[in-house]
Amino acid sequence: MFTTQEKWDRGYADGHRYRQLRDSERSLLATHAPAPVEGRALDVGCGLGELAAHLSALGYTVDAVDWSTTALAKAAAQFGPTVRWVRLDIEKDDWAPLHTDGYDLISLRFVAPFLTARDQTLHSLGQRLRPGGALVVITSLAADTSPERRGIAFDEDQLAQLQAGWSSAERHDAEGVSFVILRGPGPVPSTPREHHAHLQQRYYDQVESGRKVIEVRVATPERATIEVGGTLVFHDQDDSRELDIVVKRITPYASFEELLATEDPARIDPDASRAEQLVNLRRIYPPDKEALGPLALEFDHRPGRPGRTMPMTPAQYAQTVPHHTVASSLYVRDEHDRPVQLRSVYGKRPWQFPGGNTDTQEDPLGTARREAAEETGLELGQGAPSLLLTHYLFPGPHAPLGKVEFIFDGGRLSSEQLRRIRLDPAEHDMWAVHDLGQWRLLMGEMPFARLDAVERARRGQGPNFRVTHP
Repeated sequence: MFTTQEKWDRGYADGHRYRQLRDSERSLLATHAPAPVEGRALDVGCGLGELAAHLSALGYTVDAVDWSTTALAKAAAQFGPTVRWVRLDIEKDDWAPLHTDGYDLISLRFVAPFLTARDQTLHSLGQRLRPGGALVVITSLAADTSPERRGIAFDEDQLAQLQAGWSSAERHDAEGVSFVILRGPGPVPSTPREHHAHLQQRYYDQVESGRKVIEVRVATPERATIEVGGTLVFHDQDDSRELDIVVKRITPYASFEELLATEDPARIDPDASRAEQLVNLRRIYPPDKEALGPLALEFDHRPGRPGRTMPMTPAQYAQTVPHHTVASSLYVRDEHDRPVQLRSVYGKRPWQFPGGNTDTQEDPLGTARREAAEETGLELGQGAPSLLLTHYLFPGPHAPLGKVEFIFDGGRLSSEQLRRIRLDPAEHDMWAVHDLGQWRLLMGEMPFARLDAVERARRGQGPNFRVTHP
C-alpha cells in the first residue's frame, strides 16, 4: 500500500470515508454480478462496510477484509454479524482466513490504486474465483478527478493494463467511476524483476525533484526485459544516492528523431531543448546502439520497493519525542465584534475563551465545540469555522508539558444568545464583553497579547502562528 495502516486507522477514527455507494453502482452489481444460489462474495478493502452489507442484502454470504481495525470495528457496529469481518492486509498477510472453496464475486471498491503489486494481487485473487465468478474493480476515473487526487484514480492506460490477462473484461463508466468486471484469470504473473540504471548527476537531480519522468534507453538485451509495472532503480553515478520508481509505459521507436518528435522533450530533460537532447543522446549512444531501437520509459512516482523497517516500534518511538498537550477554543464576539471571555475559578483567575484540552479520539474542532457547550450552554462553532491562530506554549515551571492550541473563529453572538449563557460554576464564575482597550486594562499586557494576536489574525492583519515562552 502507498500509506500505512496507522494512517488509515487514524483517518477512519477522525470520520474520513470514501463516497457513499451510488445507485448506479448498485444497478451495475445487480445486472452484472447477481448472487447465485449459495453465492459467496469477498469484499477486499471493505472500509466502513457499506458495499459488503449491500452484497449481503443481494443474497451473498460475504467475507469483508480490511487492514484497518478501526474501520472493521465501525463496520461491525453498524451492520452487525450479517457479514464476516476479517482483519487482513491482502498484500502481506497469510490468506488462511479466506474460504478455500472460493468466491463467486470478489470486489475492490476504490482499493486497486493503492495496491503496490497490483497485477500479482488481482490475478492471485482471480485464482480464488469459482467457475463463472467475477472480480469487480470499482475505481475513480482520472479524467474526472482533481489533479491533487489523481493518485487514487486510474487513467486510460492503467484501465487497459487492469484488463490485460483476463479472458473476459467488461467496463462500464458512471458518475466519475469505472466499473470493471473481470472473469477468467490467466496464470499469476511473475513479479517483474528489478532493473538498475546509472544517471549523470544533473539527470538524477531532475528525477529526484520530480521534473524528469521519461528516461531514454536503447533496446539492449538487458533493457528489452524491462516490463510495465516493474521497478527501475536509478543510481547517481557520482555518489551513492539511489531511488526507485515504477515503470508506467514503454514505447519503442525507430530512431531518436522519431522519439523526440513524439515525446514531450520537457519530460525527458527539462533543462535542454529538443535539438540539444538529440545531440546528447547521440553522444551517449553511437549509431550501432541507436540501431537497436530507442525506448521511452515513462515512470511515475510510486515506490518500486517496499519501505524499510523502522528502527523501532511506534510505541518505542513515542517515548523518544517531547510530549505535548493539545487544546482548542472558540473566539466569540458580540454583535459589535467585542470579544466575549469567561473568568476562570482556578489559579490566577485568568480570562479565557470557551475551550479546553482535547480528549482521546477527538479532533481539535470537536474539542472546541464540546468545551464551549459545557462551559456556556450554547452550541457554538457549527459549520466550518476558520482557524484563526495556532499557538504554541513552551513548557515552564507550572506547565511541564508544552501545549499546542488551536483557536477557531466562533463568530458573533446575538443578544439573545448572550442572555442564554449558563456558566459551569466548576470552571468559571463570570463572563464579560469589552472592547480591546478595556480588555487590555483588565487582563494586563502579557495575557492580553494572545487576545490581540487572535483579533489581528481575524482581521487579516497578523500571522496565524504564535509562540509563547515561559
